[in-house]
Amino acid sequence: MKHAKCYREGYPRPQFVREEYTDLCGEWGFAFDDEDAGEGARWFERFPEGKKILVPFSYQTEASGIGDTGVHEAVWYARRAEYDDRALKKKRLLLHFEGCDYFTKVWVNGEFVGSHRGGYCRFSFDITEQVKRKKGEAFIVVRAEDTLEAVQPRGKQSDTGLSFGCMYTDTTGIWKKVWTEIVSENYLESVKITPSFRDYYVEFEAALHKAEPGCSLDIRVTFGDGLISETTVQFTRRIANVKADLHCDADFFRVYYWTPEHPNIYDVEFVLRRGTEVLDRVGSYFALAEYRAEGNCLLLNCNPVYMKMVLVQGYYRDSGMTAPDEQAYIKDILLAKELGFNGIRMHQKIEDERFYYYADILGMMVWCEMPSPFECKSETADKLLTEWTEAVRQNYNHPAIVAWVPINESWGVPRIVCDGMQQALSLALVYATKAYDGRRPVISNDGWEHTESDIVTLHNYDQDPEGLYRFYGDLPRALRGENVVDYMQTRLPFAKGFAYRGQPVIVSEFAGIGYRSGAAEGWGYGGAVKSAEEFVSRLKGMVSALRRIDGICGFCVTQLTDVETEINGLTDIDRNPKAPVALLRDAIAGGKD
Repeated sequence: MKHAKCYREGYPRPQFVREEYTDLCGEWGFAFDDEDAGEGARWFERFPEGKKILVPFSYQTEASGIGDTGVHEAVWYARRAEYDDRALKKKRLLLHFEGCDYFTKVWVNGEFVGSHRGGYCRFSFDITEQVKRKKGEAFIVVRAEDTLEAVQPRGKQSDTGLSFGCMYTDTTGIWKKVWTEIVSENYLESVKITPSFRDYYVEFEAALHKAEPGCSLDIRVTFGDGLISETTVQFTRRIANVKADLHCDADFFRVYYWTPEHPNIYDVEFVLRRGTEVLDRVGSYFALAEYRAEGNCLLLNCNPVYMKMVLVQGYYRDSGMTAPDEQAYIKDILLAKELGFNGIRMHQKIEDERFYYYADILGMMVWCEMPSPFECKSETADKLLTEWTEAVRQNYNHPAIVAWVPINESWGVPRIVCDGMQQALSLALVYATKAYDGRRPVISNDGWEHTESDIVTLHNYDQDPEGLYRFYGDLPRALRGENVVDYMQTRLPFAKGFAYRGQPVIVSEFAGIGYRSGAAEGWGYGGAVKSAEEFVSRLKGMVSALRRIDGICGFCVTQLTDVETEINGLTDIDRNPKAPVALLRDAIAGGKD
């Protein structure tokens, strides 16, 4: 495994790396606030003594040290940190939360510093003045509110408070890393990186924290030990764009492409200067990977690619949605590769950014999908659009991301098949995505009832391989919806007013074979199998059935692991395969590889 040059173990933001940071994970004070009394009692000044929690694990998990799966809509956290007061002179101290579910308020030294709504994306606060006034001491207090409201983007988190079927235990509060970093008064706030496969260049859109005359940015691109390009851009405004040539005489093709087999990445260093003074230094990376939906093919760098994906929920036995450690991401990706998959559909979850980093460097294509709300009210559009655009902006630079999926199976838009307002929300999400990322395919409603969609995706959990083949064997008829006879079992492929126009077709959920060895019961699609041999046989038959159908250019098997009561995994929750890996790999190949 070859890391990016900027890689630092445990660093929470692997595509925008500074040399120094402070990890605030570990033991925090913790309190339930079932009476919603904390703000009135000024807990941000006088935090109640008692419980402790291990951040970043949610209180529902055993890993947190609490393990209470009951519903508590308001929870509080507190911890102290110390910083060198002298280091904060002419510097800024930034406090980052990688993910806190769902509505977060933050106080530092008794002063309110800000709030954020949304459970899955990074947000930050400048806490410089609050800490400087206390000569480097920081008393950080967090209140997280997480209700069971169905209009809230929830993903696989149950809205009943109970785990059942394919709905899992809730995650409340901090569940990703919390950390701080010290930066200059002016610093590099973000860089959007857009490689051009067709023209062999890369474009950087760099944004400063504030507009300031005399600032310049040095950009150095390397591949391995070789220099590819060096360029400097002068800022005349807060945001500047610059292109860098990627032609290289060291490679026959003049550039290094990214593929799952050869996940080549370019390293890049950004140095922000004001005259001769260095204000900021950031490490990053990118890759030449262009995904396009063209005709009935999905193309990677102009070459057709057959997507062999596995659905991943991103849950772990004792730590829920939070991976127990960084190695867990590596293990899951390598397991998926060993089973013969070239892609992961990260389902109903915006994963920790370190997962996407490992997908980048290990060569695993990923679909990025928004966790869904369960109901369409006036608030749904605002909540969904706001958090989804945060997710797209945060993860845009990752070359492993193939496609964006803002809606899954009409969750949150249950009448999209005929409701114009719900169709408009789908279109708004599609075009908001394209307004920021014009390169990648966007899937409007994964599974069925598509509006405008660059890829047509279909879900089908028929457990009979021949039944699956018969349903899609006449693919044009299936795409017209003429074979749908039971709307509750199989939905129409397009919402009314929309129709197939030659896009690639992928069966992005199927199989889901229920199987758990031993006496424990669980939930799975269709009739559960009773042996490893039956499990492998059914899986191979279903994959083979799809591979026989002309016009389908990929599939996604449900799913990599069991989760809680759901037993549809190729492995159990601890990643132990349910059959020998060689047999599973052969089944997933479907007789084609």
